[in-house]
Amino acid sequence: MRVSTSQFHDQGLGAIQHHQAQLLKVQEQMSTGKRINGPGDDPAGMNQVHSLNMTMSKIEQYSKNGEFAKASLVLQETAMADTINSLQRAREIGIQMMNDTFTPQNRTSTSSEIGQIIEQVRNMMNFSNSEGEKIFAGNNVDVDAAFVEDTVNVPANNGSGEPLLAGNHFFAYIGSANAGVHHDENANYGARFVQIGFDNDNRVNANDMGDPSRVRITDNGDKVFNIPGGATSLPAGVDPSILNVLVNLKDHLDRGIAPPDDVIFDLKAGIEQLSLVRSEVGGRQNRVEAQHDAGESFKMVLEERRMNIEDMDIVRGVSEFTQRQTALQMAQQIFTRVQSMSLFDYLR
Repeated sequence: MRVSTSQFHDQGLGAIQHHQAQLLKVQEQMSTGKRINGPGDDPAGMNQVHSLNMTMSKIEQYSKNGEFAKASLVLQETAMADTINSLQRAREIGIQMMNDTFTPQNRTSTSSEIGQIIEQVRNMMNFSNSEGEKIFAGNNVDVDAAFVEDTVNVPANNGSGEPLLAGNHFFAYIGSANAGVHHDENANYGARFVQIGFDNDNRVNANDMGDPSRVRITDNGDKVFNIPGGATSLPAGVDPSILNVLVNLKDHLDRGIAPPDDVIFDLKAGIEQLSLVRSEVGGRQNRVEAQHDAGESFKMVLEERRMNIEDMDIVRGVSEFTQRQTALQMAQQIFTRVQSMSLFDYLR
């Protein structure tokens, strides 16, 4: 077998380059703190890390969705709580005005406070989020108002069969036929859902019952503010909303007459309905928080798994770095000695 001087040179140089590459690789791992810095380092491990990163990214997105959902639900709860307080005050006034010790003048002067309550409740029923979307307009969030003036029952009468006084008028949800030109049937269907967790079956259902991956963040105004079973104090055909009950109360006080018992009963029913929906909204908020906590716990497990695959053991890295450095030095020394030798030395 022939062995030339150039072969000695190439083998020695190749050994040095190999050890240099290994040393640089260890240095890179130590500087980044990661055992895997590219697909070539560990193809199977790199694939696992990629899958884990994708899963953790989804969890982070679900967490952001949950924050948005919770903010939207807080807006709803705030509007409902404010409306409940207003209705309770209106009911107190109504009960007081039923007492015979109050004169017609007393009732007329008190109607101005009910008028202010009507405006406050109407504002809450037409409440908008930070994007200007109506939170109680069902699927029709871009409308100017979720509750508009009743243009069908004009001139309408109050619950006592008398025409409403000038300045008083009933209201209608935009999904109701009483909304007239503002009527939109689509407002009665659909609601906004936000995905806050991994889907069970990758199918969108008509509601969020039994599916913890989604939460509803909007509600139709007629469900929230209408009185179940109808308002007994209102004339036939008028939407049985708490706003219209307040209008009816004001109309009676404007006339200086005591409100009928049905008005007080309807205000109580409206408060109970709002409280029921409010508690359901609170349940959705709890679902968002529970899903967030579960996601964070799962994310910690995935992060630990990713670190075990990708991250480098520093102690082991320092030991390997020392070994690679020693191997490089030995290769350099051997190459130096080989370079000073010649095959003619063996012919002496």
